[in-house]
Amino acid sequence: MPREREELFRESNSLEKEKIIVLAFEGNDTEEIYFEEFKSSEIFDDALIFLHLLKRPKTDTNSAPNHVFRKLKKEAKDEYNFKDTDELWMIIDTDRWKNIPEIISECKKLSNMFVAVSNPCFEFWLLLHIKDIADYDENELALILKNAKVSNKKNYIDSKIAEILGSYNKSNPKPELFFPTVDFAIEQAKKLDKNNDEYPEKLGTHIYKVVEKLKKH
Repeated sequence: MPREREELFRESNSLEKEKIIVLAFEGNDTEEIYFEEFKSSEIFDDALIFLHLLKRPKTDTNSAPNHVFRKLKKEAKDEYNFKDTDELWMIIDTDRWKNIPEIISECKKLSNMFVAVSNPCFEFWLLLHIKDIADYDENELALILKNAKVSNKKNYIDSKIAEILGSYNKSNPKPELFFPTVDFAIEQAKKLDKNNDEYPEKLGTHIYKVVEKLKKH
């Protein structure tokens, strides 16, 4: 049976929140750490929103995208007593998911299910916090989009973040370093999304759509 809203809101010490937003994702820990810290930060609108993170268990070894999508959707819908005003967001990257148009089509069948795609990956959203990408020339932007491996532990975007911050570790991304400039990241992501596409087929990220809902205004 789905959990009652009152039960959820008692956990977060409030019965007055307007909506539940569930973020569902799979893959690295970076997204989970970022949004977990976001929940605890001063910029999170905790007066209005109950935010829950739903991650695929590491014991689930079936990595086929269709399997992951169906599993996350089922768990989220089964777990929460959703209202029409509540939202479920799939957080996915183009470098791990190859059937994104199909996923978007499935989400459209449900009025409160959405997808926030990053191309090529979530770390590009982090880069937008700390770098004006207008400073990069076309060759550099192409390398960022390709996001090739540069070492055993880092892709190209990881290396750019480390270059700016002095170090960067996916398992410990230190979100507090990014939150002060989240508005700058949103502004840059919106500029890249000028055509308002369903997902960024070129360099871009729609994480800003989720973050705008979660942050204080």
